[in-house]
Amino acid sequence: MTAAVDRNAALHALHQRGTNLTKWAKSEGYGYRNASNVLRGTSRAHFGQGKEIADKLNKIIKEVGE
Repeated sequence: MTAAVDRNAALHALHQRGTNLTKWAKSEGYGYRNASNVLRGTSRAHFGQGKEIADKLNKIIKEVGE
C-alpha cells in the first residue's frame, strides 16, 4: 500500500503551522484515527472522508512549501 500523502511532509507542514495531527483532525471535524490511517497508508484515500483528508493535507503541504 502506498500513502496518498507524504507522511513526513504532512507532519512537518502541520508543525510549521503550530499544530499537530490530533489538533488538526479535531479542528477539521475528522477523527484522529481516520487522519492517521490516511498518513500511514492503511486508507488509500480514493473516496469519502479519507480522500477529503488527503486533499486537505496535500493542500497544506503545498502552502507551506511555497
